Amino acid sequence: MLVAAVAASDEELHPDELELLNRWMKEFELPSRYKRAVLAAAYDEPPNIDKIQRRLSKTDLVYSLMLDMMGMAMADGVLMDDERILLRDVADTLEIDPIDFNILIEFVHSAHHASFLSNPEPLYEHNIESAFELLKHRRVRLFAHTLLCVVSPEFDRVLKERWFASQTD
Repeated sequence: MLVAAVAASDEELHPDELELLNRWMKEFELPSRYKRAVLAAAYDEPPNIDKIQRRLSKTDLVYSLMLDMMGMAMADGVLMDDERILLRDVADTLEIDPIDFNILIEFVHSAHHASFLSNPEPLYEHNIESAFELLKHRRVRLFAHTLLCVVSPEFDRVLKERWFASQTD
């Protein structure tokens, strides 16, 4: 529901956002009634996200959820102000440190743009490594569903390999 709220926050559900929502709903094997609720949240019925956020803030899903939400915001290739504001509000509710939030958003932005390059851009590489260090320091588990790059399955795989390698260092 929170990811659907991000997709809807800029008042236009982009086809790439809808495709990502459908992919996740299929992967999670959501029953039909939940799929309808998610799609309603994405199109026109914002969910009560405060209740959802409070429940999730007490779990080990916080950083994974934030990465999912940021990935959804970047799915159409543009991080809109409305999306950034919603993400910031959610991060506050989930008690994610503002510095951590900035590192994560720079990571998602950098991963998105780096996925289109054949040679690494130093700034993007720095942002990716900074996020990996943060997540390692925070002892964040990477959940199987979490995408590190929503626009490129190949680059997502490369990032996950780097992530797992960084965890053993």
